Amino acid sequence: MEGSMKLELGAIIAALHDSEINGEVSWFYDGVWRVRLGDSDKAIAAEATLGSADGAAEWLRANPVRRYPHSEFARLYPCTANDP
Repeated sequence: MEGSMKLELGAIIAALHDSEINGEVSWFYDGVWRVRLGDSDKAIAAEATLGSADGAAEWLRANPVRRYPHSEFARLYPCTANDP
């Protein structure tokens, strides 16, 4: 995202939670971040392994918008021209 729009991982997670979108974030000492949408009890809707916290935040912003386009989260974090 643009410099002044840098995503905060905590804010993204809080917005997902408030929109009742389940997910997970995990990390390893060597810079590996794993992110998931959904949960292991129902189904994992999407998951990725990334190389930074910024990458994890961006993935967690872009993917729920595509999968849950009518959610409150999608209203707060709409798609951008740079979305993968």
